[in-house]
Order: sequence, then structure tokens, then C-alpha cells
Amino acid sequence: MIWGAIGLAVLGLLVSGYFYFFKPAKQSAVGTVERASAGVPKITTNPADKVPEVNPLDRANPFKYTNPLR
Repeated sequence: MIWGAIGLAVLGLLVSGYFYFFKPAKQSAVGTVERASAGVPKITTNPADKVPEVNPLDRANPFKYTNPLR
């Protein structure tokens, strides 16, 4: 009876050790990040995206002058 319990305990340790040490190969960090970032929505945090491109000097200047140094 005791030998059977010891045998089962040793067998259980062997099986758990096999699954602990011989796990399937881990995936690379790049693949994991790509999978994790697939569900993240794209958010733009630049408040200047909604600002119109209006220069008041262009409207006030009747003479259209282009700066040659620009």
C-alpha cells in the first residue's frame, strides 16, 4: 500500500516535471506585442490636428510676396 502511494507520487512528479521543462517553444516578443496591440484602437493625441492652417498675414497682405530665404 505504501509502495503504491510512493509510486504514484513519483509518477506524478515525473509527469509534472515533463510538462514544466518541455513546454512548447515560447513565441517571440514581437509576435506577442502585435497580437496584443491588434485590439487597441488608434488614438491621436495631437490637438493641433484640428487647427486650420490660416496665416492672418497672408490675408492682410495685398501684395503676394514669397520669401526667397524660406
